[in-house]
Amino acid sequence: PPLILPSHYRRYKVYAKARCVFDIHNMGYQGPFPNPPYSEAPPFSFCDFGLRDNAYYDKYFWVYPEADRAHALDKGESVKLLKGGIEMSDRVVTVAPSYKDEIMSVEGAWGMEDVTRRRFDHTSGILNGIDMREWDPMNDKYLKKWGVQFSHENLEGKAKAKEALQRELGLQVNRGTPVVAFIGRLAPQKGVDLIEEVFPWLIQHDPQGVTGNVQLVMMGSGEERYANFLRRAEVENKGKVAGYVGFTQEMEHKIIAGADILLMPSRYEPCGLPQMYAQRYGTVPVVHATGGLKDSVKQYNPFQDSDTGYGTGWKFDRADAAGLQWGLWNSLNTYHHYKDSWEKMVVRCMTTDFSWEKSAAKYAETFKLAKSAPPFINPWPFEN
Repeated sequence: PPLILPSHYRRYKVYAKARCVFDIHNMGYQGPFPNPPYSEAPPFSFCDFGLRDNAYYDKYFWVYPEADRAHALDKGESVKLLKGGIEMSDRVVTVAPSYKDEIMSVEGAWGMEDVTRRRFDHTSGILNGIDMREWDPMNDKYLKKWGVQFSHENLEGKAKAKEALQRELGLQVNRGTPVVAFIGRLAPQKGVDLIEEVFPWLIQHDPQGVTGNVQLVMMGSGEERYANFLRRAEVENKGKVAGYVGFTQEMEHKIIAGADILLMPSRYEPCGLPQMYAQRYGTVPVVHATGGLKDSVKQYNPFQDSDTGYGTGWKFDRADAAGLQWGLWNSLNTYHHYKDSWEKMVVRCMTTDFSWEKSAAKYAETFKLAKSAPPFINPWPFEN
């Protein structure tokens, strides 16, 4: 649509009032197509796709640095669909306010910082929402198999969900032992290697009684080296660790309902949804402060602790082992030694509104901004 609307319609005064809003989910996936597609092929142009004058090819054109080219004769020429979408849409939206800032940086833009910065004034960040009916601990079809339901007004059902999870995954059944969970793709982006690095520290007892007395549940699929870590961790720590290689929606619901803490040490995360699901179910998130994780988790502050606030989890600034240890130690210390504060935080998590209604209202404002301004690309011969 960012290309077709100006090239096929606006230039003929069709859909003159229509606007295009382009939503970026992940800058890491840019839709590159080498031109020519392979060495012996002729180069293509947009004329091959119905644009007689090859209009706007420059908006999609991209040249890779020499270091990224296949061979010495490769010119590195390509088209990038993401680049064209950003350059030609009337407004741009990212899936979290903090991710808007991140895509303006060299690291966060994945080499396209000049493109994103040119559209800064037309870019908004709107946090994704979740389906509050599907993710409802009072009416969760998967928890009904356990005969469990709970709400922020009655947390007994969450304790029962924990016991049911422990039984199902072969863990020692104990309400007092905190269950720490990780759910995600087994890849470096998700920080699985950081969990592997801090794992010995986590399961060993410390003098203050914070680590050691803990259970760890990990679920995901992806790179075999991380899958082997999950399997090995379970085999060597029977009753304390469950490594579930694979993914099912049912098990995702059950883990999030039964766990006490959810780990998300992602190196980057445009939005992320599990941290919102977790809070809906009273599972406290410990996250790397990036993208949507930063926007959807409020840093816990014990000196502002009250029935209404402050904080719904822990955020660490650096995606490294020390940062993850900081978040884990503080969360486990609060769980073990400050029960009242922990329960207040669980209630705050469960009463946080992550519904699409909030996000939809912000999208409606973005649509109004787009329609109130002239088209960003207003092609000849009908230029105002």
